[in-house]
Amino acid sequence: MSCTIAPATLAKASETLLSKCEIPIIDLAHVGTERCPQKAVVKQVGSKLVQALSEKGLALLVNHGIPDCKLKGAYRALDKFCELPEETRNKYKFHQESAHGYVKPGAEKLSKNDEKEVRHSFNICDDQGPLPDPDVPGFSSAVDELSGDFKQLTTMLLTALAVGMELPSDFFLSKHTRLLGPANGTTLRLLYYPPLGAPEPDMTRCGAHCDYGTFTLLAQDCEGGLEIQTPPGDRWLRVGHLPGAILLNTGEMLDTWTSGQLPALNHRVVIPEHFGRGRHSVAFFVHPDNEVEIEPFNVQIIKPAQEAAPCRLQKKKRGVITAYQHLQRRFRETYAS
Repeated sequence: MSCTIAPATLAKASETLLSKCEIPIIDLAHVGTERCPQKAVVKQVGSKLVQALSEKGLALLVNHGIPDCKLKGAYRALDKFCELPEETRNKYKFHQESAHGYVKPGAEKLSKNDEKEVRHSFNICDDQGPLPDPDVPGFSSAVDELSGDFKQLTTMLLTALAVGMELPSDFFLSKHTRLLGPANGTTLRLLYYPPLGAPEPDMTRCGAHCDYGTFTLLAQDCEGGLEIQTPPGDRWLRVGHLPGAILLNTGEMLDTWTSGQLPALNHRVVIPEHFGRGRHSVAFFVHPDNEVEIEPFNVQIIKPAQEAAPCRLQKKKRGVITAYQHLQRRFRETYAS
């Protein structure tokens, strides 16, 4: 009996949304990080992006213009940082007010479940705090150009998103005028999930959560574990890896702006079958300027006939809040310990 069950179990574990062709893939050739992309191409990308985010909450972006060598350079820089003594790493520890700095494993909790989340992360926000060049020479150079590339790609995507919703092309750009600048919560986050021995039952890499901002761009290595929650039945499904692609997923502020028509994506990173290997990723969390009010605007998007779960911003009537107030509230929850 074991000879027949094992192959089926292995096949089921290796199935992903990507292998089943259930993730939209959007080609950004001729737009990507181009400074003056063609309007017709931006409109085409925008239509595909709105459809993907309304139906799935995510899309894989290819030909985006960010070279793999820059991502690997950031992975190596974080590896060197994580090899430093804890006392040295703590010189650069995270500060909630600035959202900048190093977060050690177990210091933040994204899930409501009683799980220990094991990962190293380094948040880079504007010039709100120091970078570890004195202890890791070249750290800044490894992230500076990468930050600029993500910012340029985000500018194009915000334009495409507005055009895809038949709004003025600068509708979202006008709410994100200071990306990676002062009074804006946009963050480049370097992530490293260390290899594990036999994991404990209550241990995970990243608990289930929705991102706090407008949307997130995620680049990752080939190590598995990223899962998303999809209706019906709120099943957890493995995403899979497409070499060279960047994943875009919706956040809570975009959910609120569109009255749930582009619902925030609930996702997590579980410990995969090959738990002895480490995992690297770079996340670019896109946030509006701090003073921007987060309330629904008038837009109608054609979407599937299924109701998305309400975003955390919409569960209680709290009146209109700003992007800064929302981000600080979510930080208090995340770092409550």
